[in-house]
Amino acid sequence: MVKVATPMGVVILRGLVSLGVAAVLVGVATLARAALSPVLGPLSPFMLYVPAVLLAGLIRGPVCGAAVMLAGGIIGLRLFLAPHGAATTPSVVALMIFWGVSAPVLVTANELRVQLGGAMARLSAALRRNGDVT
Repeated sequence: MVKVATPMGVVILRGLVSLGVAAVLVGVATLARAALSPVLGPLSPFMLYVPAVLLAGLIRGPVCGAAVMLAGGIIGLRLFLAPHGAATTPSVVALMIFWGVSAPVLVTANELRVQLGGAMARLSAALRRNGDVT
């Protein structure tokens, strides 16, 4: 398959859309986690950011997922683990674990996205060959 070069404006627009999606996903995960703070306290500060990374990877790809990983990690650390100052060693370890878990989640989401795109392309081509789609 040959890729066609895209104008720089399209690339910039796609990047901005990915950042917007990342911001929305991080915002929703942060608000949901903040709502759970009275119940959870400092436990599981990153639990809702992992599904946000998964969704970002599925919806927009690895750049969007990486933005969610970075922003979710920083915001989760500052809001839920170290709200009043410097992060402690256990807080930083929790952040590293989050990033370590989220990276394979993102890789898996991106692979699924690529595989689904290929399957949809093959299905569309088969339907066109059969004359079912005009």
